[in-house]
Amino acid sequence: MKTQLLVNDMVIPLNDFTQLYIGNILKGIATSLGCWGNKISMDIAPEGLNLYSEDAGVQIKKKEFAREIVESTVKGMLSPLQGVVWLGKVTIITRE
Repeated sequence: MKTQLLVNDMVIPLNDFTQLYIGNILKGIATSLGCWGNKISMDIAPEGLNLYSEDAGVQIKKKEFAREIVESTVKGMLSPLQGVVWLGKVTIITRE
């Protein structure tokens, strides 16, 4: 599994453990929402959170509790990483 993290479109380097850890969390979130795929991506920006499976949007906006728990989980998971700031856009992409 390969996972890429971008903050304001700049790549944040991840070691193998961190790639696998973040990728598995992202895939678990998508699976919990009923979506499966080899490519899962997420954008978190000031205007909201978007989740994609194989480039198709995953419906999460109507599920307020799900959106809140997903956003807080991802922010908590990424907050210890150097280079991650929440003033702009954070993108995570994982592929099998």
